[in-house]
Amino acid sequence: MKDNNALIILGMHRSGTSLLTGLLSQVDVVMGRRLYAPQKGVNEKGFWEHEDIVDTHDELLLHLGSQWDDLLPLDKEWWKADLVQPFTDRLIGLVRRDFSSASVWALKDPRMCRLLPLWFPILASLQVSPTFICMNRNPFEVVASLQKRDGFSREKALVLWLSHSLSAELYSRGQPRIFVDFDQVVQNPAKALLKIERDAGLVFPVPVNDAGKKIEAFVSPDLRHHKSSETAEQMHEGLSLMAYELHSAFNKMAAGNASSYDLIDLIDKVAADFRVYQSKWNLELVEQIRYLNEERADYRIKFFRIYKSWSWLLAKPLWLMEKLLRKY
Repeated sequence: MKDNNALIILGMHRSGTSLLTGLLSQVDVVMGRRLYAPQKGVNEKGFWEHEDIVDTHDELLLHLGSQWDDLLPLDKEWWKADLVQPFTDRLIGLVRRDFSSASVWALKDPRMCRLLPLWFPILASLQVSPTFICMNRNPFEVVASLQKRDGFSREKALVLWLSHSLSAELYSRGQPRIFVDFDQVVQNPAKALLKIERDAGLVFPVPVNDAGKKIEAFVSPDLRHHKSSETAEQMHEGLSLMAYELHSAFNKMAAGNASSYDLIDLIDKVAADFRVYQSKWNLELVEQIRYLNEERADYRIKFFRIYKSWSWLLAKPLWLMEKLLRKY
């Protein structure tokens, strides 16, 4: 798979990764065969997530005793466990199937913030040249979106934003990467795409200027459902202060107007503060979270087995009808 370039979109759920990936599709960046359908009231213009790859990520997390909204970190060096190899092999097959002939392709799944170590050997073995795009959105807007969509508490949403954002930054550190700010994408989507094309050293299949009308039509004002009014003066301590400081560091990364060494030091300080915060969690709470994770994992692993069975495949027309109904 020589001359094969991947744009790996990293960012917490509800951070604008769907918007950015959808914009890349407007300049004919390849997304794969099957994408999750749009969902009314959540992502009307699409999630732009590769269905088979996201399902594989989801199933892997379950086998690791985790899930997409898990508050607990994954085990140290989890990617070296024997149980991971079948999922690695499956992902290699999916990339070969859908992207082997693509000069530029993109992959977006917020789970990749935590699962990125799995992908480095995959991309290397296939001779894919990756650029990691770190999508940065005001965490308090993400919190508001998660509270509305999933009913999460403010604290849970902030923990998830911090854990995803810190993991994505740490794992992609030292790799070719670009920080992109959500506000910049909304305000000037063409400029954001040109920045990605330039900084990644790529040539999109369709020039950004030629796709101008499609790009402008794709980004509409109603895509932004939440606007934060949080100010620096309101950030006194705890999770809110950590999130504010990390978001500020990412903003400066995206703008390129500060020393990266100073920003890395600030990011590492936030990461250390977050680890201290996690270390103070009540032991009974941690055990209860693990128990619920295992219980849910057992149920959903059984579902995946049924999903792949002949009986499910025979009922596939009903499943496709359900997907169609989700659009309306």
